[in-house]
Amino acid sequence: MIRLSRERSLLLVLLLAVITVWWLALGELNEDLIITVLDVGQGDAILIQAPGGRTVLIDAGGRHDQESSAWDVGHDIVVPALLARRVTHLDALIITHPHADHIGGVPAVLTALPVGLLLDPMLGTDSDTYARILDLIEEKKIRHERAVEGQHLNLGRGIDADVLHPPDVRLRGTDDDMNNNSVVLRLAYEGVSVLLTGDLDAEAAESMARSANTIRSTVLKVPHHGARESAVPAFIEAVSPKLAVISVGQNNPWGHPTDEMLRELERVGAKVMRTDRDGAVTITIRPPRWWALGSSARAKNLRVAGDVSMVGVGEGQ
Repeated sequence: MIRLSRERSLLLVLLLAVITVWWLALGELNEDLIITVLDVGQGDAILIQAPGGRTVLIDAGGRHDQESSAWDVGHDIVVPALLARRVTHLDALIITHPHADHIGGVPAVLTALPVGLLLDPMLGTDSDTYARILDLIEEKKIRHERAVEGQHLNLGRGIDADVLHPPDVRLRGTDDDMNNNSVVLRLAYEGVSVLLTGDLDAEAAESMARSANTIRSTVLKVPHHGARESAVPAFIEAVSPKLAVISVGQNNPWGHPTDEMLRELERVGAKVMRTDRDGAVTITIRPPRWWALGSSARAKNLRVAGDVSMVGVGEGQ
């Protein structure tokens, strides 16, 4: 009887080993690059999951419609969203700029998960939240680097992740220097590209528009939640996205996204998805195809899709 029990135990161990090997092998074979624009209300939090297992979070902010001192976007929304997607570490966390609706949840993320690198434009601010972030960086001995045009992040599998902005000499004297020095990251994976723009405003957008070959992208995370200041015709035309994703809160007091931005996106033929209506928007790139889905009930039957040639984009495909 004891011998039979041992044999069964051995078979069980072998079976679990086989399952584990197959699970790991299937993970290695996964070729999907997944970018999720989380629904954090009025703000930004964007998760990048590369096929080899590397993970990057861009911002972790947002404002709730009924925000109170007890509500924390990082603790209540961002960290649970990461854990639900089986993210247990971040290879990099990128702060685009230190406004509250972009960094509000960063302390909670740094507390909950190990982070390998924090990339930050280091613009200078008297924000208490940013001061807390610096304390946590020192406490947890996280590598901290200044974000600057020309940097490259290694996400593996031939995925290019390049910082296009801000320049080494920061823009000064603009209408909003903090927004205009936002970190801009461009991902490219076998012919499909995604441009992530922080809160880029007019002056920086006009400057970047002169590099059309560099910024043209399949998907655009619309700058500054669709603000009028970011609706620069030359910039939108230079990007010429097939899909534009707007991270924005419902009934926000700034009127985002503005009619000016929506008209510019319509002019270049971009399909629009919005977190206030479509919930979290997940863009999956599986070359040669890509598609985007929203999490809300409204978005249940909405699917924007295309291929490497960036044709055939539409709803319900």
